[in-house]
Amino acid sequence: GMLSCVVFQNPESFMVWVHFHAPQKYQSCSGDLGPADEYSARVDIEVDCPGPSHVIRSVPLRARSGTARVHAPKDLQNVNLSAALGQSSTQTLPLKNAGNIDVHVLTILVLPSGPQYEVVLKGQVVPEEGVNPAAPGPVSALGMLPHSEVPPILSNKQFVAWGGVTLGRAVQQKLVLRNNSPNTTHHLRLLIRGQDHSCFQLQSSFGQEERLTRHRELSIRPREDVVVHLLFAPTRVACTLSKLEIKQSGVRPSQPGIKFTIPLSGYGGTSNIILEDHRKRSDGYVAMLMGVAAGQVSKLCVCVRNTGCRAAFIKAVPYSDLHTRSVMDSSDISLSPSQFVLKERTQEVGHMTCCGQKGGSGLIWTT
Repeated sequence: GMLSCVVFQNPESFMVWVHFHAPQKYQSCSGDLGPADEYSARVDIEVDCPGPSHVIRSVPLRARSGTARVHAPKDLQNVNLSAALGQSSTQTLPLKNAGNIDVHVLTILVLPSGPQYEVVLKGQVVPEEGVNPAAPGPVSALGMLPHSEVPPILSNKQFVAWGGVTLGRAVQQKLVLRNNSPNTTHHLRLLIRGQDHSCFQLQSSFGQEERLTRHRELSIRPREDVVVHLLFAPTRVACTLSKLEIKQSGVRPSQPGIKFTIPLSGYGGTSNIILEDHRKRSDGYVAMLMGVAAGQVSKLCVCVRNTGCRAAFIKAVPYSDLHTRSVMDSSDISLSPSQFVLKERTQEVGHMTCCGQKGGSGLIWTT
């Protein structure tokens, strides 16, 4: 829940801004800071399609969260400058960063009504001679509690994404929670929160009755796995975001408890591709160009229509044999366009030109 993406889009390209939100952490003004907290994540780029998706590229992300403590020597807390008329006086003000992160573009304001000066300061923590720097310690889920107090609850998924789902339909996914403790039973409370929480629900079974709720409580025995069923039912054509919060229940009133968060995302609406006047197969449409003779040029036009409410990515692949998936030589076939994005409720005419070679028997075109 510390990273968020903002997308600015036009027909040709889009830009993604990734924002890092450092978690709130109580820190004494004079206590030992210790090392800065390190965070890592990644952005996976993949094509959203009905079948198994493949990651096109991954972009690693790293961030550091800490505290900057910039101060001047005590004897220079008050700086007195004096100069004769027409002359200038300078005073060097050494600054020290006693924090655990670097400081860039430090702003110094001359009070009460003087101008503002900006000074680029790059600070680094330098341990004193004979003093060993503090060793990095484990970081807990909230960044405030010792590692030993964090319940060992594991999940097989860091996030749950549905992709596109047809309006009026509901699609179920599941995640597995494991209590990795060898001897402690943990009592958990599950709650769906977020701007689109009404589109996501927890599905529970009680005998023959199935119940859909936004919250649920469960107990996980030591080394036990529990399956959590989640349902996504979009109500509009838009990207929907929420999160599943997992908190301890039954803790002492003085303890806030640990909260784990699993992001939920899905998209309302799907595309529906039709090749007019052509046969449909389970894995796409097929347009057959028969009677290709050696030394002759054969042409075929195919009208591709998107009757859905979401844009679709279309790719035309020429095969010489559909059963063996043998792709034709690019020198024998010309497709225009070979791949494109077809917006909702629009159509595109694809042109196919084949130059017959010796031994050519036919062409199969799939989308």
